[in-house]
Amino acid sequence: MFDDTTGASVFFVEDDPFLAKKQKLLLNRAGFSCDIFGSGEECLAAVDSDLVPDVVILDLIMPGIGGLEVLKRLHKYDPNLPVIVVSGQDKVATALETIKEGAYDYLIKPVGEESLISTTRHAVNQRRVSNELSRLRREVRRAYTFDRLIGRSEPMQKVFKLIERTLTNDIAVLILGDSGTGKELVARAIHYNGTRADKPLVVVNCAAIPRELVESELFGHEKGSFTGALDRKIGKFEQADSGTLFLDEIGELELSVQAKLLRALQEREIERVGGSKTIQVDVRLVCATQRDLDMEVQKERFREDLLYRINPYPILIPPLKSRGEDIELLCGHLLDKHRTSLGRKDLRGYSPATLIALTKYEWPGNVRQLENVVTRAMVLAERDVITLNDVPEEIREKAPAGAMEIEIESAQNDNYDVNVLDVAPLTHPATSTPENATKNKESGSWPTFSSPDDVPSMEEMKAWITRQAYEACNYNISLTAKKLGLGRATLYRQLEKFDIHQIKNSSEFAENKE
Repeated sequence: MFDDTTGASVFFVEDDPFLAKKQKLLLNRAGFSCDIFGSGEECLAAVDSDLVPDVVILDLIMPGIGGLEVLKRLHKYDPNLPVIVVSGQDKVATALETIKEGAYDYLIKPVGEESLISTTRHAVNQRRVSNELSRLRREVRRAYTFDRLIGRSEPMQKVFKLIERTLTNDIAVLILGDSGTGKELVARAIHYNGTRADKPLVVVNCAAIPRELVESELFGHEKGSFTGALDRKIGKFEQADSGTLFLDEIGELELSVQAKLLRALQEREIERVGGSKTIQVDVRLVCATQRDLDMEVQKERFREDLLYRINPYPILIPPLKSRGEDIELLCGHLLDKHRTSLGRKDLRGYSPATLIALTKYEWPGNVRQLENVVTRAMVLAERDVITLNDVPEEIREKAPAGAMEIEIESAQNDNYDVNVLDVAPLTHPATSTPENATKNKESGSWPTFSSPDDVPSMEEMKAWITRQAYEACNYNISLTAKKLGLGRATLYRQLEKFDIHQIKNSSEFAENKE
C-alpha cells in the first residue's frame, strides 16, 4: 500500500560524525531525506520545534542524554513515531529494554547497508499505515458525531438526551424501534462518542446468520469442532474485547444461544465451540430489536433474565411519521451525503411541492425508505431541482391538487423555485384588484387597526394578503405570483400553507381573522 518511501524524512542521531555522514549518504541514495543530529538534545530540540520525521534512527550510547531517555521523550511527544535503536552492545537484556520502551527495532553495530535500508523502509511504511489508520478513525468519529444525527423534533431531542447519558459509562443499552429508523446509527454514535471510541466496534446482525452458525459466530470455534470447521475461528466476543459489541435484532436468537449469551455477560468469559479453555472478555453490549421483547418473554421465546441483563437502559427510536418536522432536514442531509458519490453536485434542492409531498407521506420504511427515495430521485432528476416527477407515484399523490401542472409549467419556463420567499405587502381588501393595486399603495389605502386587539399576527396578515391577491387575480396562479413578486412554486406553497382554495366570495380581513 505504501511501498514508495521516496522522500521520507529520517532523523539520524549519532555522536560519531564520520559514521553519521556515511549513513546519511547511504540513506539519501536510497531515496530518503536524512538529517543528522550529533546528540539527543539536538534531536529533541528539532522535534520540539515541530520538525517531526517519519522515522528516527537512534544511537543508544551517547554523551549527554542517553538513547533510552531520548526514546522515552520522543514517544511522549508522538507515541506512534518509529524509532530504530542502534547499539554496539549485543546484549539481549538491553535489546529487550528498548523494545519494551517502544523501539521499532534494535540493530547491532556495525549495521549492514541492506539491513539499515530495509529496516528503515519497513518503519516508514508502518508509520504511514499508522497515520492512515488514525485518519480513518478520525473520519469515522466525525461521521458519527451528534452533528450527524439529524432531528429537531421533540421525539428526537429526547433520544439525543438519552444517548448523551450513556457516553461516560459502560451501561448496556437496548435500542428499540421499527425497521429503518436508524438503530445502528444510534449504536455507532454511542460507541464513537463514548469511552471506548478508540477500541473496536463489532456489529452482528443476528437475523442474517444461519441458526446453526450463530453460536460459532458469537463465541468462535476450535478446529474440528464440527463438520467444516477446518481452522480455529475467533468469535465476535473476542473481536470486540475492550470495545463494543452491537447485537442487532437480538430478538431473533434461539433460546439455546440466549443461555450462553447470558452466561458470557454475567461471567465476562466465553468458551469457543468445541473448546474447553475459558477466555476472559471485556465488552460493552449494545443491542437492538424491532420486536416487543416483553411479549416475546410472555410467549417463552425470549429469556426474562437475559432481557433484564440487556435492558437496563432502553432507547426508543420514533418512527419517521411521528417526526414530520425532521423530514425536510433529512432530505437536505441526504442530498449533501450522496451528491458526490452520485455525480449530482449540480442539484440545488427540492421543489416546494416535492418537499410538501415528502413531508406528508407516512414512510412505513422510515429513514431507510426515505434515503432510497432521495437517492433514486437524485439519479432521475433531469434538472438541478428534484421535482414531483422524480419521486414514486404513492408520494406524488400526497402533493395538493395542481402541483404537477405547476411543476410542468415551471419546467417549460425553466424557472423552478427552490427557496421560500417572504410575501410582499399588497392592497387594501376593499379595492383589491390587479389594476388598482399600485394606486392603492401610493394613496396609503391599507388596512388600519383601531385598537391593539385588532392587530393581527404577521402570519395572519400574510395569509390574508395571499388570499386577497389570489381572489383579485381570479385564481390565476401566474398572475398572482407576478403581482406578489413570487415564483409560482413558492406561491403554491403559500396557498397550501394557509389552506387557501378557490372561494368565490371574498371576505373582509376581520371575518377571516375570526
